[in-house]
Amino acid sequence: MITLNRLAQQCLDIMMRRFKMNEHTSRKAFSVRIESVWRKFDMASKYKSDDFPKYSEDELLAGRMIVYLVAYLKRFGCENIELLIKDIIKLGNEEEG
Repeated sequence: MITLNRLAQQCLDIMMRRFKMNEHTSRKAFSVRIESVWRKFDMASKYKSDDFPKYSEDELLAGRMIVYLVAYLKRFGCENIELLIKDIIKLGNEEEG
């Protein structure tokens, strides 16, 4: 099974390489990069992506946002990304009931 905790370093490496970031890059710089993908997502279509024809433009951008957000969590010290998400889901279920 693939786990986010095991993939987190790869996500961070991808983001840092793609945006020419390093260990001194600020939280603000990370959030600006994530925001730029979010803005593109708003304009994305359901048509197949040129980069990955298997997926639509909006699926591909949503996936990239997930990778970048996992990278952010890894870079800024989240020790257990999976547990964080499970706790948020649990809290969300409790709030609804």
